[in-house]
Amino acid sequence: MLEAFKNWAKNKEFSLQDLFPTVVKKKAIHVDLSIHNTLVKTINEFNNLPYFEEKLEEIQDKNPTKIIAGGYLEKRALYTSDNYKRSTKTGIEKRDTHLGIDFWLPAKTPVNTVLDGEIVCITDDNFEKGYGGLLILKHKTENNVFYTLYGHLSLVSIAHHKVGNFLKKGTEIGVLGNASENGNWVPHCIILK
Repeated sequence: MLEAFKNWAKNKEFSLQDLFPTVVKKKAIHVDLSIHNTLVKTINEFNNLPYFEEKLEEIQDKNPTKIIAGGYLEKRALYTSDNYKRSTKTGIEKRDTHLGIDFWLPAKTPVNTVLDGEIVCITDDNFEKGYGGLLILKHKTENNVFYTLYGHLSLVSIAHHKVGNFLKKGTEIGVLGNASENGNWVPHCIILK
C-alpha cells in the first residue's frame, strides 16, 4: 500500500497557491527548527512568541517572495509541553520528531484543500502546544486511501464543517488561528499526509 502511494505521489505536483489562495508566493524557503537550529536556541526563546515571531519576520523580510516552511521528520527540541510525554515500559518518552510540514503565515490566512476528500475528523486540540483547530480529510485514489491533517486553524473557521461531508479540491478548509486558539504557537499551518 505504501509503495502504491509513493508511486502515485511522485507524479503529483501541488501548488502553494492552491493551498493558500490569498498568498501570492509560489515557492517556500525551509527554516531549520531542528535541534541544531540557529534561529531559536533555547526553550525560553521558542516559548517567547514575540521573539520567535520577530525571528520569522526577519527571515520573511529577506525572502519576500517565499513562504516560510518547516521540515518534515525534523528532530526538534521545541516540544515543551508535558502533552508530548508518555510512560512506557522503559520509562518516560518525549516526542521530538515533527510529523508534518509547517507553513508560517499570518493568522486568518485561508487554507484550501488541494485534493477532493471526505472530512473524517474535526476537533479542538487546543492544549498547550497542541494543534488547535484540526481537520482531517480522507482521500481515495484508484489504488490508495490516505489522509491529510490540517492543524493550527481557527476553530470558528472550521465549525461549519461536518464529519462525513465531502470537500472538493479548492474548497476553503478554514483560516489560520492566532496563538490563543492554535495551541499557543506563532500563527502557522501544519499539513500531515
